[in-house]
Parts: sequence; C-alpha cells; structure tokens
Amino acid sequence: MKILFALIGTGLAGGVRYIFEVANGLKDKGHDVKIVALAGDHSWFKNLRAEVIYRPLNMNRFSSLMYTLFKIYKYMFLRSVKINPRDFFYAISFRLGVRPDFIFELAELIRNFDSDVTVATYYLTAFSVWFSQNKNPFYLMQDFPELVEENEGKLGLNIFYQSLKLPFSFITVSSYAKQLIVENNPTAKVTIAHPGVDLNVFRPRSVNAQNRKKRVMVILRGSRLKGDEVAMEVLKNLNKKLPIHAVLVGSKSLVKHYSKSIGLDFEYSVFSNVSDEVLAELYSSSDAFLHTSYAESFGLPPLEAMACGTPVVMTDNKGSRDYAINNFNALVSQPGDINSLANNLLKVLQDDKLRERLIENGLETAKKFTWNSTVDNFEKALKE
Repeated sequence: MKILFALIGTGLAGGVRYIFEVANGLKDKGHDVKIVALAGDHSWFKNLRAEVIYRPLNMNRFSSLMYTLFKIYKYMFLRSVKINPRDFFYAISFRLGVRPDFIFELAELIRNFDSDVTVATYYLTAFSVWFSQNKNPFYLMQDFPELVEENEGKLGLNIFYQSLKLPFSFITVSSYAKQLIVENNPTAKVTIAHPGVDLNVFRPRSVNAQNRKKRVMVILRGSRLKGDEVAMEVLKNLNKKLPIHAVLVGSKSLVKHYSKSIGLDFEYSVFSNVSDEVLAELYSSSDAFLHTSYAESFGLPPLEAMACGTPVVMTDNKGSRDYAINNFNALVSQPGDINSLANNLLKVLQDDKLRERLIENGLETAKKFTWNSTVDNFEKALKE
C-alpha cells in the first residue's frame, strides 16, 4: 500500500513523534510510506526510515523580509538556542496574518503523489488533503480544543471544529479524542490507535537511593495548558512538609523564569535537551513523577514513567483516562488542585505499600501500550 502523510512541519513535538513511529512501523511491514511537509528538520528523530519530501513555503516580499530578519537576529543573539528560523517564521507569520496560503500549497504538493491512502495529521492539513482530492483520505486527529484555542484563538477553534465534519475516515489517539470527533460528526468511522512506549528504552533502571532527599520529576513545557506553574506551586507546598529535590526537565531559561516569578525555594537540578535514554534514567532515579496538564489528547509522559517503575501523581487531563486509574496505577487529582496534588505526592513518598502497588500496576499498564500495537491498529484502519 502507498501511504502518504501530510504535515505542515516536522519539528520536535509529541504529535510528530507519533507520526514518525507509525511511519517506521508501516515501512517495516512492507508499505511504501512517504511524508510531505512545508517546513522543518526531522534530524531529531533518529533512524526515520520513511522518505520525507519538503516543499519550501512560497513567501511574499514582506514574509521573506521577516524571515531574513529573524535569521540575522538568531545569528547575532540566539546562537546557542536551537530554533529553526523557518519554524519560527511559520509561528509568528500565522499570528500576524502574513503567512503564505500553506493549506493550498500543501494541497498542491499532495497532488504530486499517487497514494492509495493520504493521511492528514493536523486540522489545517485536513483541508489540504480534502482540496487535493486524493483518494481514500484519512484524518489522524491528535488535537484538542484547549490547545487549538490557546495557540490560534477562536478563529482557529472554529476551523478545528469544521475539520471534524469532513467526510474522512478518522484515526485518533484516545477515547476522549474520539468523543470530540463523534460529537461533531456522528456518522464518522473512528479508530483509536493509542500512542506507545518503547519498552526497550523506558524500563526500570538500577539507582542508588541511599542517603538522599526524595526526588520528584517534572517535565516543563512553558505552556499554560501543561500546568507548569501549578507544578512549581505543588513542589513548594510539598517541600514545606518534606524536603525534596526536584528533577526539572526543560530549558534553563524557563526554570530561571519560574524562579523569578514564583520563587523556587526547594532544591532542584535542571536537565535540558535530553535523549530518550537520559529521560528514562531520570524517570528511574526519581521517587515520583508529577504531571499537571489541564488537557491532553493522550499524555504520554505519565505512561513512560510507569514503564520505568516510577509512581505517578497527575491530573485528570481527559486524554489520559484510557490508561490512568486513580489509586490503581496513579494518584489522580483535578487540574489546578495544588493541595490535592501535593498531598498525593506526600502519600506516595511516605506510604511504601501504596508506592509498591502503584509501581506494580503501572508496569503492567505500560506493557499494554506499545508502538507495535499502535502500528497494528493504524494499519488495520487503513486496510478497512
């Protein structure tokens, strides 16, 4: 089967990782898999076996000037910052309304390929696939309203809801995401293909836990939806009751910002630009993992932590309901509830029986979510 994935960009993101993992899996099953995109750099994903074809954006004079100015700015002031100028251009041009009409540009690129199946991977690319008129259109839906509205406002949110009404077959990542589709398109055929965990990487590691403070790991993203500020307040609250060492995975500049705006009065270490191997080691070396998102289409980090044998304290972010069960494999609080999250962390760090139960059940849960099963479900949907 000739399968074409249509992306706007290939920069580092959870949704793009999902696409690349599935593309590799389908390639290994003997399918002819190609990925088309208007921008990006996929070198961050090691060993991508599917071919990626880029078509540069067709920018007008004003757009080209903005792009050139940012390249100069990056060279002079941001040499140590890993920002792709074209990705940055796309982000700011979308906000300012001077972007090229990439929906139609991507549609033209898609038309160049005689694929058996064409897969839209984002709500705007859904329209590109629709306008291309390629046969057998599919829509891999990983977005959710809160994220779309935060990034692109009410207009983007309205367009998102319209994309769900297109006469496509749908593949999505969770029951929550499926519900969103069916609410807007009651007759739609929807297949769930959950994201997976690489159990060869995310597995328990031996660590020396003697004579040290309890370690709580948090991944910082800089988005309000991810609940970073909530996590920092939770750690401050917890530290008053039990001295901790926070393992903060994120940019140093972001941690510095929170240190100034919130005041981080607990001990912490910062880890930036980490590989999956290092991430797995950090999970394993921590006594608990804290996840404070307000909303997710699925939310993979808590599942990765479970696979590493790390107890999870998290929020009910809707997408995680397919795997996170309160008091079974995680302690789950309502989003933004600082006191509940802090108390749950305290329980995990002090109650050995609770801790062992969460670890054991978390490990068993993670075994049910592998990339092999993701690819199998994805392939089955395409064949049907």
